[in-house]
Amino acid sequence: MNTIKIDKKNVKMVAHRGCSGLELENTNAAFVAAGNRSYYGIETDIHKTLDGKYVIIHDDNTARVAIDRLEVESSTFDTLRSLILADKDGTKLRTDLRLPTLEEYIGINKKYEKYAVLELKNAFTEAEILEICAKIDAMGYLDHTIFISFCYANLVYVRRKYPEQACQFLTS
Repeated sequence: MNTIKIDKKNVKMVAHRGCSGLELENTNAAFVAAGNRSYYGIETDIHKTLDGKYVIIHDDNTARVAIDRLEVESSTFDTLRSLILADKDGTKLRTDLRLPTLEEYIGINKKYEKYAVLELKNAFTEAEILEICAKIDAMGYLDHTIFISFCYANLVYVRRKYPEQACQFLTS
């Protein structure tokens, strides 16, 4: 991948879905690749599985990244985690390409001292939002997390409990 050198001045660059130009988007490999570069933060997307676990994936289903189509919110964590994702060349030869957990994503951000830019996909309940925040807080990284969402209520739930938490509302 060719890169360009820019004068960032006061701009804070965020790796969208990790370093997805080099590695498959929203994978630990993409997050580590971003961590090894000068990005300010690493953006990703979070969904809840049928059995109440949190996984990192952009789409509501796995078809685009895994070829096999599973609906994220109606599949169990173990089923989703067992999927080998398709690499950027379309092959499934890398067994390390799996859907990451919230904890893996936060851990990589913490290791590389990047801001976690976490998109809350779809509408979550207030209890689910608080659970996500509690997991990140337990890892000591809530102060380095920015929540983003197209769903305004998600951000309201964050701010009710954490009034100073960084939140950004997305519009289309």
